[in-house]
Amino acid sequence: MSDLSWLTLAPILTPLGFGLLLLWPSARAVRVGLSLAGAGLTLAFSLGLLAATADGTVLVGAVGGWPAPFGIVLTADRLAAWVSVLGAVSAVFAVWQAAADPDPVREKHHLLALMQFLFAGVQMSFLTGDLFNLFVAFEVMLVASYALAVLGSTREQLREGFRYIVMNLAASALLVVSCGLAYGVLGTLNMAHLAQRAAELGPNPTVTAVGVLLLIVFAAKGALFPLGFWLPGTYPALPPAVGTFFAAVLTKVGVYALLRVFTTVFNQEAAVTNTLLLGLGTVTMLYGALGAASQREWRRILSFLVVSSVGYLAFGLGLGTGEAVRASVGYFAVSVVVTTALFCVAGVAERASGSRLVRVRGMLDVLPLLAACFLLCALTVAGLPPSGGFVAKYALVRAGLAQGSLLAGLAVASALLSSLITLYAMLNVWRGFFWGQHPNWLPVYRVPRPLHAAAYAACALVAGLSLFAGPLFARADATAAELRDPARYVRGVLGDAPVVIPPAPTGEEAVK
Repeated sequence: MSDLSWLTLAPILTPLGFGLLLLWPSARAVRVGLSLAGAGLTLAFSLGLLAATADGTVLVGAVGGWPAPFGIVLTADRLAAWVSVLGAVSAVFAVWQAAADPDPVREKHHLLALMQFLFAGVQMSFLTGDLFNLFVAFEVMLVASYALAVLGSTREQLREGFRYIVMNLAASALLVVSCGLAYGVLGTLNMAHLAQRAAELGPNPTVTAVGVLLLIVFAAKGALFPLGFWLPGTYPALPPAVGTFFAAVLTKVGVYALLRVFTTVFNQEAAVTNTLLLGLGTVTMLYGALGAASQREWRRILSFLVVSSVGYLAFGLGLGTGEAVRASVGYFAVSVVVTTALFCVAGVAERASGSRLVRVRGMLDVLPLLAACFLLCALTVAGLPPSGGFVAKYALVRAGLAQGSLLAGLAVASALLSSLITLYAMLNVWRGFFWGQHPNWLPVYRVPRPLHAAAYAACALVAGLSLFAGPLFARADATAAELRDPARYVRGVLGDAPVVIPPAPTGEEAVK
């Protein structure tokens, strides 16, 4: 273990520890303080990972002192550190929202503690270096998310929560089967060792079949069409703070798993999985955009945009070129930040109007700064200049045109059409909620200032994506280069020496 290997554990253990502390009965001010401290410390440790991996170092933390590939290891390279920071940023805003908008019923049933457990599961998903422990991380994350999905027990929550739970249980069952098959074929579940063994075997139909099974699992977790049917109904049923984190990060865990597994491990017959990803991404982009245009409630519109954003990521990953992977890594950051900001804006808008509907009209005079923030986010999510969304989508489209296949051409057309439809959906929200004369008979409710502040701070980050697009894509470029060289990750985790499986203990050793 290197001197900084403990950093791979810190973003997981911190929210886990604070979650346990939050189970202890205490005053609300104490619980809110602990929640904010937990999310803030997790972000600090994630930033530490980002700094420690900036030069290409792969940090490896061996749990219990057992080295890879025999023990449980946590790994952080540029990609893992990057997504860890993004997850922690969204967690800070979710806790900020929860702190600013008291929910006595849900808090009585440990809302804040469950959120910390959810953050721990997400961080573990990003940092694990083992396929089976990725399943364990998913389960830690999902058990907390199941509780959060139904906490409150409204009819809508129970109905949508049931679909969410059944879908994820089915995907988790398939993941266990896939892990078993991967172990049966390659004899290991450590991702670096899997990559090494798969490279030794070369193109192999059985290995490719295992890869396709994993693709189905991660596509379901990431809500790619048609496996994401559960998402647009589930996220709007959640409390605003929880919905913000779910929308910004939970689907991205599935996308991260796709990025990790199909750039590092199962890349021997990339044409098969890339074609599937490109096809799914093409349809998902359009499905999400059309769904957003068809809805009239804030968070239902935004939930469909989450689906569409996952389609863009699958599009970039399916292209498979270095430029496309770079664009996907950049778009990943844009998508997490703008989704967080839009859900924060929606939380304020719903609270001020007392309605989930966007057909309120005239809120521009009442909430001018929120209107400006929404406009900035709308430009970003639609991919118009000068937003960071434009830079990311332009890079994806350019990579698609450079790849040049018929399916890539269709995906490019889908990406451009989806952006236009997304713009139409955003303009509908603007016209319906902010534009026009506000009816005198319709009340405007007071919104706590900290809730406003969370939305404005998240939108400031969206503005930062435009101002610092250069450094953002420089980081994405370095990350993509690392992903295009899986041997570097393998060496970082396993070292330069060949893996030697120790002989089974015999005689007195076995008795001891």
